[in-house]
Amino acid sequence: MYVYALVCLLVTGSCDLRAADLVFKDGSEWELVSEGHQFAEGMAWDKEGNFYFTDVPRSLLYKIDGKTGGRVLLDDNTGRANGIAFGSDGRLYGCARGASQIYAWNPDTWGKVAVAQGPASNDIAIRNDGTVFFTDPSTNSVWRIDGASGELTKAADTKWMPNGLALSLDQKTLLVAEFNSGSIHSFPINAAGKLAGESTVAYRLGIPPDTLGRLDGMQPLKDGRLLIGTALGIQIAPSVGKESASPLIVVPSPEGRPRCNYARISPDGQWLYAAFAKDLLRRRVVEGFGEMQ
Repeated sequence: MYVYALVCLLVTGSCDLRAADLVFKDGSEWELVSEGHQFAEGMAWDKEGNFYFTDVPRSLLYKIDGKTGGRVLLDDNTGRANGIAFGSDGRLYGCARGASQIYAWNPDTWGKVAVAQGPASNDIAIRNDGTVFFTDPSTNSVWRIDGASGELTKAADTKWMPNGLALSLDQKTLLVAEFNSGSIHSFPINAAGKLAGESTVAYRLGIPPDTLGRLDGMQPLKDGRLLIGTALGIQIAPSVGKESASPLIVVPSPEGRPRCNYARISPDGQWLYAAFAKDLLRRRVVEGFGEMQ
């Protein structure tokens, strides 16, 4: 614990490890959502409260029933799909890196079609107008699929490896994680739904001594902070310039698990979900924390 505190202080100037008090409901414990995976990734919920995730190396897509907690295998040939997200058309989109495609699954049949082909992909974010953004770490680039025409274009060339991806709550900014660092970059989105202008560093995260932050799946919160999975575990970070008001919170991965691949608050605001290599866990958050998403 003291190592994590030292790292946070060196990188951000402040850190708070009282996660049990600041994040989780008193008396709560981590609960198992699903286990037996090779590399659990990607998180999404539908309007009925069902939870979806991928097992990347095994090319599997799963659904966890929101009422029973039962697990259902939806697709056993996802093309090593990683990040997933529901679009405004009701379909579930996913980054099929192994197939060099972006897939869209029909939730009525769970049949899939390719909506884009060519670049590799890792994580995905979809605007309300149907515009799709996804990262390609292999070429240090961010790509865009037009919501109306379906045209695929390169949205940005970065000088670093992009990984996790998220839209700001007003959908005017694209947040992109620089994987092997402690930085989250912010790209402005113009009225046409395209990236416009230079990026800036919007968040700084705690990093381990090797400086490889492994910044991955993330979610902006209503109060301006960012929830994200990292090499140090789950982090909740204030935006740059507001560190004095909200210290960085680090929640180490429980029981020696490896880095957290993805972190999200459930739509009902009651749970924090976290994906690790072999399993997914959840834990109840303090009252009001979920209202920040």
